[in-house]
Amino acid sequence: MLEHGTFTLSLKGRVLHTFPQGSFNRPGLMKYRQAVLTTTAGLDNWVLYEHAGNDAALTSDALPELVETYCQVQSAGCIGIACEVGPLFMDLINAAVQDRLHIPLLLSEHPSELDDFISHLP
Repeated sequence: MLEHGTFTLSLKGRVLHTFPQGSFNRPGLMKYRQAVLTTTAGLDNWVLYEHAGNDAALTSDALPELVETYCQVQSAGCIGIACEVGPLFMDLINAAVQDRLHIPLLLSEHPSELDDFISHLP
């Protein structure tokens, strides 16, 4: 199956900013996860900040891969995840990660709220 969804990454200090675009299917999400893990390899106490907004979406087979991404980054030194996303995906993601994620996660459509969340991480 061909990958769907594109992204760019930008590491600024301890925060990895990601900018996903398009509709991600399972292979697209797996490629995204590998890029995130490769970029942050060897880092400790880093933060994942996803700037999805209304520019990205998930197919039904990609949601479990997003959850797996979050689980793997928490094992790779990530101390918190901030995700700029609309209300529809907030509920889907929150329900999917329940009881699987042990680091702080904030899903919001307000960048200022996300920035504040990141600034208060240890």
